[in-house]
Amino acid sequence: MAGYDQNKDKLVKLFEMKKERVSLLCSIFSYDGGVPKVGFSRSFEKNDGSIGYSSLGRLTVDEIKFLKENIDEIINTMTNFHG
Repeated sequence: MAGYDQNKDKLVKLFEMKKERVSLLCSIFSYDGGVPKVGFSRSFEKNDGSIGYSSLGRLTVDEIKFLKENIDEIINTMTNFHG
């Protein structure tokens, strides 16, 4: 079995909630045209101005509301994806 190939991992759609120097990222990816899967992470601005990433961890109420507002589009994007 071959290892992971980043070139085969395609971003289908990105949902982003920006707040000050931190963003909630909800990414839908398809690997090698396969079934799309959703991933959650955070991006943040470091003190030097560069961007860093971390696992999602805990959610605020505003972040839960953002996901709730977008869940139908997330589901439709995943359901209607044709790799």
